[in-house]
Amino acid sequence: MDSMARLKHMRPKFAGFALFLPKIALWTAVCTSPISGAEIGSKLQNFRLKDVSGETKTLESYSGKIVVFVFWSFKCPVSLAYNERVEKLQAKYSARGIVVLGVASGSNDHAEEISANASNLKIQFPILLDPEGDLAEKLGATHTPDVFILDGKAALRYSGAFDNNQKLGEGGRIAYAEDAIDAILAGRAAPVSETRPFGCSIKRRNQ
Repeated sequence: MDSMARLKHMRPKFAGFALFLPKIALWTAVCTSPISGAEIGSKLQNFRLKDVSGETKTLESYSGKIVVFVFWSFKCPVSLAYNERVEKLQAKYSARGIVVLGVASGSNDHAEEISANASNLKIQFPILLDPEGDLAEKLGATHTPDVFILDGKAALRYSGAFDNNQKLGEGGRIAYAEDAIDAILAGRAAPVSETRPFGCSIKRRNQ
């Protein structure tokens, strides 16, 4: 892929985001450089986190499966705009053993709030609680909705934006997450393995 084609992949559509600016103080534009805690091809170490029901989950719980982490926040309109797309992704691939997990990370939200809002929003994918930001730190997640996709050996194969469209139904969509999953299932590298994330910044406790 030449440099101009790469640049197109790294620039999700941004029209309409001005509507959200008054509500989100911790906004980071797509033009910022990505910060990666894990390089493509590196293996994620095991984690231990509770989900909103209080059940403990570990990476070993999903051994041998392709795992899609989507960092999620009920306070972030960008993240909320992706709920339907994440649920469609889950529905499309669940029969093929793909695991889709939301991750509520950072210091701004409490477990009770996250659980209540996930229930009120009727979120169909599991939400893991990462209050200390440990999983976000390991993966290098900086925004909601950052996406990280692991293959069946827990190796990172994609990180970045879910797609290049801020709004569902916009034209010219590049389905980064779906393309990466399809490639992994076919035993190939993702056609685009990294893109710049965009959305609302994840606030960690040490910040």
